[in-house]
Amino acid sequence: MGEPRGGLTIADRALTRIARQVTLEVPGVAAEEDSAGNVGRTLGRGYPRVRWQRAGTRARVEVEVAITWPASAAQVSSGVQAALHRELRRLAGQDLAHVSVAVREVVRPSSARPAARVQ
Repeated sequence: MGEPRGGLTIADRALTRIARQVTLEVPGVAAEEDSAGNVGRTLGRGYPRVRWQRAGTRARVEVEVAITWPASAAQVSSGVQAALHRELRRLAGQDLAHVSVAVREVVRPSSARPAARVQ
């Protein structure tokens, strides 16, 4: 009786995966396959990219994304910020002191690309 409760420490790698998935669920964020070719994905050059600076349960996160045409960069950035604040708090107990979102590419969604034709 009276024993302290255990704590939960989540590794940066796990937070990065959570942040990437949350970011990809925001409308207007391009899927990884739309933002990088096979070589780029293999080399880890696809979007979204996530970087952390953590101190205890407070963190700063920088996210680079590709968005799909004709999405608004401002709306997508705000959506990513809100989703990361909400979901990282809910899923990992991580408070974000700052979320920076940079739109690095604007791409056509794969559904809008013309099909390859062989002649």
